[in-house]
Amino acid sequence: MKKAQKTALVTGMSRGIGKAICEKLVKEGYFVYGTYNTGEQEAKMVKETLKTVEIFQADFKDRKQTLAVIEKLGKIKFDAIINNAGTFEGELFDEFDFKIWDDIIAVNLTTPLLFSVKLQKNIKNGGSIVIIASTDGLQGSFASISYSASKAGLINITKSLANNLGSRNIRVNAIAPGWINTKMATESSYKAAQITPLGRNGKPEEVADLAHYLITNSASFITGATVIIDGGYTCVDTIMKMEAEEFKKTDNSN
Repeated sequence: MKKAQKTALVTGMSRGIGKAICEKLVKEGYFVYGTYNTGEQEAKMVKETLKTVEIFQADFKDRKQTLAVIEKLGKIKFDAIINNAGTFEGELFDEFDFKIWDDIIAVNLTTPLLFSVKLQKNIKNGGSIVIIASTDGLQGSFASISYSASKAGLINITKSLANNLGSRNIRVNAIAPGWINTKMATESSYKAAQITPLGRNGKPEEVADLAHYLITNSASFITGATVIIDGGYTCVDTIMKMEAEEFKKTDNSN
């Protein structure tokens, strides 16, 4: 702790993007306070490997557990808060399960707001908040309405937090990853590389690099923004791409 000049909070730090962010910040000299839910062994491994990490367990579906962790962090001054923790569960539209809705909204949307509002006085003037949203929040869904709605809400909350914290020079930005190869990836998600202009899905480390950039002075005039990191996936209209391939086949046949 004495060797680290800056402190950061990373929620959902045991796996995937959260783990990559944790690793990046420690590499850059931060002491990281991290939260996890079910990934106890992974969280302990991160702590043992990186050293300058302290971990806290909580199930963010339970408001009492969320507030208890916030209370434990109440005396710490942060240079940055990275709201990364999230959960995903699909639902059938014709048999919509509002328990899934309640759980996803609690974890993905309410918890980042709670951490940001309750710990606002713990953020140093000139500090930064980064919220991990998703490109799912930019479009409609078929079987993951709860998840998409929660991520859309985060994009709006980012703007509202930026408005309210700007007077202290605290910047608030969101990152909207596209298809990233993590444990949350599905068989279908790997097919995204066939559509993405860069021809591949993203890496957690690439999202971590962006998160670090947004909390540095290099991004000192960026706030209220949502930065898409998806290899160009959202630039593509699938039908237009298919039409272009048909034109090529027709042209070649001539």
